[in-house]
Amino acid sequence: MRRRQFVTALGATGLLGATGAQSNAGRRGGDVENVIFLIGDGMGFDPIEVTSVVCGDLSLQSMTGVGYTRTNSRSGEVTDSAAAGTALATGHKAYNGQLSVRGDADDDDPLPLLTQLELAQARGKATGLVSTTRITHATPAAFASHVPDRGMEGAIAEQYAESDVDVLMGGGRREFDDDLLDRMRDAGYEMLFDASDLESASGDRLLGLFADGHVPYTLDRDESIPSLPEMTAAAVDRLEANDDGFFLMVEGGRIDHAEHGNDVQTTVAETEEFDEVVSWVLDYVEDRDDTLVVVASDHETGGLATGSDYGSPIDVEAIRNARASNAAIAETIEDGVPVRDAVEERVDVDLTDEDVARIEDVVGADDPYALSNELGAVLSEHLGVAWASDVHTGPAQTVMAAGPDVEPFDGWVHHTDLSVTVAALVLFGRLADVSEDDRGAWEREIVRNGPKGRRDAALALEYVGPVTDDVTDALDVDGNGVVDYRDVLAVLEGEAPSPATRAGRRREAPHSVHDV
Repeated sequence: MRRRQFVTALGATGLLGATGAQSNAGRRGGDVENVIFLIGDGMGFDPIEVTSVVCGDLSLQSMTGVGYTRTNSRSGEVTDSAAAGTALATGHKAYNGQLSVRGDADDDDPLPLLTQLELAQARGKATGLVSTTRITHATPAAFASHVPDRGMEGAIAEQYAESDVDVLMGGGRREFDDDLLDRMRDAGYEMLFDASDLESASGDRLLGLFADGHVPYTLDRDESIPSLPEMTAAAVDRLEANDDGFFLMVEGGRIDHAEHGNDVQTTVAETEEFDEVVSWVLDYVEDRDDTLVVVASDHETGGLATGSDYGSPIDVEAIRNARASNAAIAETIEDGVPVRDAVEERVDVDLTDEDVARIEDVVGADDPYALSNELGAVLSEHLGVAWASDVHTGPAQTVMAAGPDVEPFDGWVHHTDLSVTVAALVLFGRLADVSEDDRGAWEREIVRNGPKGRRDAALALEYVGPVTDDVTDALDVDGNGVVDYRDVLAVLEGEAPSPATRAGRRREAPHSVHDV
């Protein structure tokens, strides 16, 4: 049996010993009342490094609780944002495309899995989701919806209307029809559609839909659209009023999109804006001892390389002074502006005749991304970086943390381990710690008599995953073939069934190493 590995840098060990609870066991939670989970979508090592070369040292680089998270999904070594978001939100691996469900890749009716956000709600906390993507896009959706296919954004919007998430802000206006908006107004949400709406907002529950699709890139955005730091500050302002604390996920979602297009100037601008959120949050928690901040990436995109040659190949000034994304430049070219004018008026490079011919060759191509991708290839050569692909890649990612008892961390875990660590801190404030001998005795006791109470719930987090043996079968309180946060919560609240009730339930064998 593989037990969950906790990310021990994120909280002191010793919640519960073999003999029972320590002094904080009577508390509803522990040292952590609030969680702010910051996700840079596609933000691998090199986007961080290139951004720091261009913009100077980043706030996230000042964080000392640093580790590495593996990202593979049930589909294999290269995850998509849906499966990665599911792992971070639920502690379970999923197939690419699935959102916070457990089932076969082609299962149309898979099992919903309780998420960190829903767990926080169950403990009375306020909750929020903020993103520069459509709010119904994969990463935010993983925390508050359950669908077999990430493309079901209309269904995700419908689930949001029933989710009781207090703050939802991003793009995606097109996914909310008038009837759905009316329902959400009736549920107490104040509707926000531009920066002035956000500035004047007075409601406790906010639905901000600041673009029809994704929020425009930082380089292309006008003042009618709020920045990610502004959305974050407004969200925290609402959520911190809850006496039981809050859970907030903020995504720098368009880092990934820029990388898909090999657009280095936009990758840097989006990463810099995400780091401004990190800076704001670190200032917010500086004098607090009740708030955990986690900064992570869900996966890497594009395989960006910090430099295309020895020495100093990166054109720092040209990247820093860029005035448009490659997508916006492509639109200008499609509108009839000559290639050389469209590019050189927005990025400080001198195109060769060969460069111009390469770009002109794909104008009007059937592939809607062909022109912007070719711009990415040409401009990257001038700007001094290289890319491996225009899709996701599979290396481990960084995770950084700040807050109560956070210490430097050196180790390799999986996104699912990070998820259960955060869940442990939300529920208990500290991590469980027992010796191997005591654990063996505990497992035998669980199999005989079933789990009950705080200590058993804390240890059950280490077994989140498919039911594969007698111990996980005993911890599968609702008998659905998995141990998830719903089971942990049921044990904590004294709702576990007797051993006789559990007899004869099915077990799900792992399909491969990616499934464990």
